[in-house]
Amino acid sequence: MTVLISSIRFKVVVACFILIGAFTGISCSQSPALEQEARTAETAGKSSGSVAVQEGEVWQVIYVNNQRIGYAYSQTRVDDRGENKLIHNQSDSYLKLKRFGQTLNMETHLSTTENKQGDLLSYTFQMNNPPADSTISEGKVKDSLLIVETKIANQVSRSQLKWEATFHSPSYLEQMFKVSPMQPGETKSFSMLLPEYSKVSKVSLTALDYETAELHGGVEEKCLHVKMKQELLPGMVVDLYVTKEGTIPKTAADFLGSAMVTYIVSKEVALKELSGGELDLAVQTLIKVKPIPHAHDTEKVVYQLTLDDGDPTEFLKNGDTQQVKKRDARSVELTVVKAAVPTQFPKAKVDAEYVGPTQFIQSDDARVMKYAAAAVQSEQNPWKQATLMERYVHQNLKKKNFSTALASAAEVAKNMEGDCTEHAVLLAAMLRAQNLPSRVAVGLVYIPSRSSFGGHMWTEVFLDNRWIPLDATLGKGGIGAGHIKLADSSLSDNAPAPLAIFLPILQAVGKLSIEVIDSGSKTAR
Repeated sequence: MTVLISSIRFKVVVACFILIGAFTGISCSQSPALEQEARTAETAGKSSGSVAVQEGEVWQVIYVNNQRIGYAYSQTRVDDRGENKLIHNQSDSYLKLKRFGQTLNMETHLSTTENKQGDLLSYTFQMNNPPADSTISEGKVKDSLLIVETKIANQVSRSQLKWEATFHSPSYLEQMFKVSPMQPGETKSFSMLLPEYSKVSKVSLTALDYETAELHGGVEEKCLHVKMKQELLPGMVVDLYVTKEGTIPKTAADFLGSAMVTYIVSKEVALKELSGGELDLAVQTLIKVKPIPHAHDTEKVVYQLTLDDGDPTEFLKNGDTQQVKKRDARSVELTVVKAAVPTQFPKAKVDAEYVGPTQFIQSDDARVMKYAAAAVQSEQNPWKQATLMERYVHQNLKKKNFSTALASAAEVAKNMEGDCTEHAVLLAAMLRAQNLPSRVAVGLVYIPSRSSFGGHMWTEVFLDNRWIPLDATLGKGGIGAGHIKLADSSLSDNAPAPLAIFLPILQAVGKLSIEVIDSGSKTAR
């Protein structure tokens, strides 16, 4: 059962790491447009010619649980050859940690090009997570459109989104603090590109007050504490500590009941050997409960969930297999039941995003279609087809590789290795290849060997006008009452950022307690 408890921790690390990196591994210089705007506001009558941009670099370290697990580097370079001055920003981030003793390495690389007014012209984003193939996204702004080409598992997809003059490049945030400092009690919002997701997101800032922030090495500095939220990853809050000069020497984000913190440091400090290889998140964030006999074969279990500092109804899903009843401000009664086996199969009335191929669920991939056909063979009953495909993935995805963040179905079909997320996306793709609507679900799963709940991903198929869960990691022909669902996603190209599906785990683990109230229902057959 170890495959169940390791995957989601790393996905949440990735979500948090990318989010923080997107807002702090940024340009060292001010946007020429913003700098000019500030000069104009401060001094009337000054000329509005081109403004010199200062080249430079910034190094950062990343900590979790007081262990240094990564570093980031950003550089600004000015190309003023010819009439068209260009600003080039490069940001690189590196992450290292463990899952069940296996060292994981992840790196991201973002380069942007802007004109002298600070307008985004193009970007390239690459994420490396060996042994998985790199994910590469390239975007260019042309005629009020951002044209994006993304390569995942050697498959290229193209998309475009409307690009408005008010949209900002990823380097905007720190530039804004330098040119237009916030004051205590002030709020601001703007729209900014998140190249990791090839999407524009509204960013909201709330300035609290100046406070003494402890920086790297125990140094203290007076900083404005700013809370940052953004639409693509709702529920995730990043704390920014901003100096009067507009630099951001420290950030922090809630991380599985602890914190992920970044600091600006020297190059020598940033490049010291990482200690994160010692940080194994798989076990330390489990949620202990009393034993649940035959949890995955039981038709009904009633739980009480309590959140230390919030309302658990904000991230729990209500549905056919899960009913949420609020007890008080911080706790709920959650009844989980096994889905009834469908016997009627009317034509599915479901949105197109659950039917066709996407960047992560490539149901038109040759291997995916081959596996789906091999699993189903001559079976005509849709429910039996679904469970046959669940069994096929369970039996044939044998190599349990914990080092991949979120492989696409095509890559899983090629390598036939991975953990629960890879089981889930491959099964979702195979279902769609057989014209069965599907999506993935994220939540907590009971681990009998540890009497605990841990993060997990599984699959849902739409039959009999309802979503029915399947779990190819377990391969039991559906699930019992040992899964607690927090989120679901079509993983479509137009859906919210794929990693956003993991954020409820980030909000819950470390602050959530689970009590088993009743697990005495009859065993499913």
